[in-house]
Amino acid sequence: MFKKSFIINLLFIVFFAEFSFSQDRATFGDYEDSLAVYAAQMRNGESDRIKYEANEKFGSLLEEALYVKNSFNYPFDSIKTLAKLVSDDKKFRMFNWVISKTDGTFDYFCYMQSYNDKKKSYDFFKLTDKSGEMIAAEFQTCDINNWFGALYYKIIHTRNEDLDYYTLLGWNGNDGLSFKKIIEVLTFRAGNRPILGLAIFRKGKEKYKRMIFEYSAKTIMTLKYDDQQYQERIRLKKPTKTKRFNINTIKTHMIVFDRLVALSPNLEGQKQFYVPETNIFDAFIFENGRWTFHEDVDARNPLKPAHNINPKREPEQKLYDPKN
Repeated sequence: MFKKSFIINLLFIVFFAEFSFSQDRATFGDYEDSLAVYAAQMRNGESDRIKYEANEKFGSLLEEALYVKNSFNYPFDSIKTLAKLVSDDKKFRMFNWVISKTDGTFDYFCYMQSYNDKKKSYDFFKLTDKSGEMIAAEFQTCDINNWFGALYYKIIHTRNEDLDYYTLLGWNGNDGLSFKKIIEVLTFRAGNRPILGLAIFRKGKEKYKRMIFEYSAKTIMTLKYDDQQYQERIRLKKPTKTKRFNINTIKTHMIVFDRLVALSPNLEGQKQFYVPETNIFDAFIFENGRWTFHEDVDARNPLKPAHNINPKREPEQKLYDPKN
């Protein structure tokens, strides 16, 4: 009798789980179909008015969907114009998109789900772009109401003592004449509150809360997280006339990027004329709880043949192409 009851209960649990999964899939599938329609209008609308009307409906519907139970596990992967990033520890995920305006500028939108340990559920956050109002943004601490708008394409999870750092790599279309690449650190404070910007970037004696690289919209800038190598000079304890240093080659994970220079000396400071310097790369390496700047890294993947000296440049249109 006990065995029979056990089997019946087990079959009920399996059936209920499958039914719930199918029900969730149907529910979120309906949301996804509607969101895809609005996303197409946001991208291809003939006027800014049409794009923003669609964007308002898209944002409201996405927020509604993200409040539904089990939404964190639904990928929404048919919406190709929506950037979707999940941290490796499943602490949070981001939904990120842009509107391309007729004047060549962009507006940025980001929704976030973040796990709240006390509530044992995911909180919802809507980020508001204020990048156009920021002065010296490299030194600003931001929150969800004061966000340096970007389209993110990478989350790097690091840890220092008992604090988790989530470093974000992103793109900003700026004014259409120049683009920007962003390195941004996200942390969570008391009450599961997201904070953007942390003074853990070291470049010389300067401390930055975020790194912003501005360059010509006619070129492509590499900014990626990769296995690369650099050389470190170590002074000998007993130097000789012919040798004062040992050279160590160190392979590690790093944020590697092009060094940007003006096209000519008379264009110094005019960022729309800055381009990557040929085959010269710098990097930030996470050391002792901070991102430390290193010059002249050997920007090739150690696992690839030595003659492949250039890291692959990822086209800007993979991040956002308003024409396609």
